[in-house]
Amino acid sequence: MSLSEQVSSLRDEITALRDMNLLYSQRGEHSPVERTASDVRASRLVQIKLELSKMRNRPDDTGVWWGKSRKHIA
Repeated sequence: MSLSEQVSSLRDEITALRDMNLLYSQRGEHSPVERTASDVRASRLVQIKLELSKMRNRPDDTGVWWGKSRKHIA
């Protein structure tokens, strides 16, 4: 899966989680199952944040980046 596809997939997942959280927040009382599901969604959002952070971080070896850019330029 390409980076673009990964980011797109994560965006779709974030949108779905946000929609579910909105529905959850609109309800007054929540069952234990609903509260657990909310906790799972919150945990997944943290995982997505970490995944995006890892994607954003560049490797220490700048040759990796320069090597890739040279291939595209040539």
